[in-house]
Amino acid sequence: MRRSGRWRSPNSPEPDCAGVFMNPFIQHSGPARTFLRLVVASSVVVLGASSIGCESTGEQRSTPPSVKLQKDGDHEFRWGRFESAAGYYERILDREPGNADALEMYGRCMLELDRPSEAAKVFMTATARRPGDRDLVLLLAGAEFQSSEYDRAFQLLRTWAIDNEDADAWLELAGFAMELDDPDTARDAIERAIELEPATTAGAYVAAADLAERLGDEALALRRLRQAYGIDPGDQSISDRLREFGEVPGPTIALPPGV
Repeated sequence: MRRSGRWRSPNSPEPDCAGVFMNPFIQHSGPARTFLRLVVASSVVVLGASSIGCESTGEQRSTPPSVKLQKDGDHEFRWGRFESAAGYYERILDREPGNADALEMYGRCMLELDRPSEAAKVFMTATARRPGDRDLVLLLAGAEFQSSEYDRAFQLLRTWAIDNEDADAWLELAGFAMELDDPDTARDAIERAIELEPATTAGAYVAAADLAERLGDEALALRRLRQAYGIDPGDQSISDRLREFGEVPGPTIALPPGV
């Protein structure tokens, strides 16, 4: 007869549960029969354990490690696929709720998806995991501002700027103040930035020129632009703005830095 694609005679012995053929015509003694049964039972246990081990390995292989998920999420983020990127970071956070890198990038996704309140909560958790991280503090302040939590955003930036003498944080605060039409706060923040880094970058002077123009003070705006040009004469946007005032960019147009 043929079973499972293999021919056997009708008198062939039937296999037992472990696939071992027991010959019914051989009479085993009691001890021999007991020994054989122990061998069969051991085979079943070993086969079962092997099968379970394979399944466990398969499950582990089906779950990518956090490093790969982070890499895939970062790739999606770079290409502007923020919803997809957020999904990768969420998978990391499901297994590692305190993963600061995944928290930061998930928060950035929420900002890009116009969900600043969610971003603020995530950045708050991230700053607790990475205290003193400047980028996270600025991201948190930005998320709070976009969520209309203006007092919290200003307090966070002001505290950080004072404690760390951070000119960029003062400029960030000045930008928030200008958006809320608060020129006094903006002016104070810009001047503090200039005091901290009078000759490092032109950014504070350009911000001062923007504020002066907004308030209709063209003379002050021109002075600030000439100071900015003295720090960074290669910045084409500064040169273009000087030309709009009728000035010709060159060495004689530059003014020394300072408040």
